[in-house]
Amino acid sequence: MYPPFPEDDTGALERARERLYEPDASLRARPPLARAGAPELPHEWEEKESPLKVYLPSRGARHVRLAGIFFIAAFAFFLVSISVVGYLFYFGGNTVSVDKVTIAVQGPTTVSGGDIVPLSLTITNKNPVALENATIEIDFPSGTRSASDVLVAYPRYVENLGELASGASVTRSIKAVMFGGAGQSLALPVSLSYGTAGSNAVFVKKSSYTLAVSSTPLSITVDAVTETVSGQPLSFNLSVRSNATVALSNVVLTSVLPFGFSVISSSVPINNSSFLLGTIAPGATKHVTLTGRLTGQDKEQRVFHFTVGTANTATDQTPAVAYMTQDASVTITSPFINASLALNGDTSSNSVITSGRRQNVTVSYTNTLPTSITNATVAIGLSGSAIDYNSIQTSSGFYRSSDHTIVFSRDTDPALAALAPGASGIGTFTFSTLPPDALSAAPTVVLTTSVSGTRVGQTNVPEEVNSSSTKTIKVATSVAFTAVALHSAGLLTNSGPIPPKADQATTYSVVLSARNSGSAVAGGTATTILPSYVSYTGITSSASAFSYNEASRTVTWSSGDLAQGGSAQGTFQVSLTPSSSQKGDIPNLTGPISFSGYDRFAGVQITANVDPVTTDTKDDPGYTPSKALVQ
Repeated sequence: MYPPFPEDDTGALERARERLYEPDASLRARPPLARAGAPELPHEWEEKESPLKVYLPSRGARHVRLAGIFFIAAFAFFLVSISVVGYLFYFGGNTVSVDKVTIAVQGPTTVSGGDIVPLSLTITNKNPVALENATIEIDFPSGTRSASDVLVAYPRYVENLGELASGASVTRSIKAVMFGGAGQSLALPVSLSYGTAGSNAVFVKKSSYTLAVSSTPLSITVDAVTETVSGQPLSFNLSVRSNATVALSNVVLTSVLPFGFSVISSSVPINNSSFLLGTIAPGATKHVTLTGRLTGQDKEQRVFHFTVGTANTATDQTPAVAYMTQDASVTITSPFINASLALNGDTSSNSVITSGRRQNVTVSYTNTLPTSITNATVAIGLSGSAIDYNSIQTSSGFYRSSDHTIVFSRDTDPALAALAPGASGIGTFTFSTLPPDALSAAPTVVLTTSVSGTRVGQTNVPEEVNSSSTKTIKVATSVAFTAVALHSAGLLTNSGPIPPKADQATTYSVVLSARNSGSAVAGGTATTILPSYVSYTGITSSASAFSYNEASRTVTWSSGDLAQGGSAQGTFQVSLTPSSSQKGDIPNLTGPISFSGYDRFAGVQITANVDPVTTDTKDDPGYTPSKALVQ
C-alpha cells in the first residue's frame, strides 16, 4: 500500500467519523447556497484527494506498456534469428549437404537376360566446397558377369574418384552382363561416399536404378505324357535352350520329383535330382532324358518341377540364379488293359509253388478305357531257373519258343482285333517246375505280362497304349524224407527173437533220413507217436538230437539246418512186445512220421510225411517176409 501524505496522517474516513459524532454537529448550520458568480469552495470530503486515486491508475498503465514492449522486441528477435539461420543453412557459408550431390544413371529400362547392359553414371557436386576421397559403388544382382569375360563374376563396381571440386561433374561408362527370369525386376543400388576438408565426417549419397528382364537367357521345355499306369516306366524329355548372346557356363538343371517316383535311368548323370549341363553356346540346346517309375493310386496327380539356372562353380549343383521353372503334371490311371494272372487259382503277389509239379496259369484281361482298343495284344513271358521249358503248353494262345512267350492276339482271339470298352477275355497255359534234384539254390518262376494296343479319340496322351507287370513266384524246396526199421543191421545193437514172438520183447532200430535238394532249410524236425505196445528205450545215435515225451508218447528228432544238397540221418531204438492177438500180423513200430522245416528262400514252412515203420525190415541182411510176422 501507498503511505499517507506526510502532512496529514488522518484518513478521510476517520475525519468524517469525527465530524459525525461531534456534540454540536446537529446544531451546525448548513452553508448557504452558492450565489451566482460567487466562487465555489471545496467540500470537506474533497479537501484532500485519496492516494489511491492519485497513484494506482498511473502505475498499472505503466506496467502494461512495458510488458508489451518487451514481447514485441522478443518476437522481432526470434524472426530475425530464424531468417538468419535459414539463409545460412540454404545459401550461406561453407555448409556441405548430400542434397547438393546428384547421381544420374542412364541406361536401358528393359533388357534380355544374358545381354550386355550399358550404363552411364554422372555425379555432380553442387556444394560450395570440394568433395574429398569420393568413392562410387554399384551393387549388381547375383549372377552378373563381366562384359569383357562372361566367365568372370561381376558382383559390384567400385571406383575412387578422388577430389570432386565444387560445381564439377564426373561421368563413367559401365558395362555388365546381367541375368534374370522373364518379367523379373532388377534393382541396382548406387552409393557415393565422400568427406570434406577439415572434417572427419563421412557423407553417403544413395540412389538406385531399376530395369526389367524381358526374356530369360535359358528356357526349358518338358515333353511327357499326362497319364501313366502305376508302376510303369515313365520318361521325360527335357530340352534346355540358350537365348543369350554369349556362352553361358555352369548351367544346371534341377528337379523336384514327387513322392512315388523312382529313377531308373538318365541320359545325363544325375546327382541329388540335379543335372550339370556345363557350358551352352548362344542358341544351342541340350537334351536330357529322365526315365523312372511312378507308383500311386488311381486318379492321383503328381507334379514334377524342373528349374534351369547357372551355378557359381563348375562342380556346384546349386543354382545361383534360377531363370525358368517348368512343371509337368502326370495323372496315375488304372491300366488301359487290366491283365490279371492266377497261378493254380492264386492271384496273390507272393505265390509259392512246389517243384516237380504241373502248374496252371490263367490270364484275364479287360479294356478299362471308355474307348475301344484295336489290335490288342496280351503277352506273358516266362523266365526263371525253376521252369521246365519243354513242358510249356497252351490251347488258347501261341507259344513263341524263341523267347518263351505266350501270346494272345487277334490271331488267337478275334475279339482282340477291336476290344470294346469294358470287354474282357481269358487265356490259359501250363508249365512244369523242375524236379527237386534239378533246382538251384534260389529257384524262381518269373511271369511278365505285357499289354499293348491302339486307342482312338484321345489327346495329349500316347496313342499307342502299353503297360506291363511282373510277377515273381518262388519255388519251395522239397526235402526227401524216409524212415526204415532195422534189426540185424545199423548203428545200434538190437535183441530179441526174429520173427517176433508174442509176449516177448524184440528191439528194432528206426532210421530217419532227410535230404535237401533245393534252397536252404532251417529247423528241420521229425516227429512220431509210438503205439501202446511199443516202448522207447532211449538208445539213439545222437542223444542231443532226440527227445521223448512219455505223456504223449511222442518221439522228436531234430535234424537241424539243411543246406542245398545237404542231408541228415538219425536213429532211435524201440522195443516191441506183441500180444497174442497180433500173431500173424506185421505190427507198426511207430505212427505216421512227419518232417517240417522253414525254407529260408521261399519264406514258407515245408513238410514231408511218410507211413509208419513196421517189423518188415527189408533192409536187413537175410531178410525174408516171414521174419516180419508175429509168432
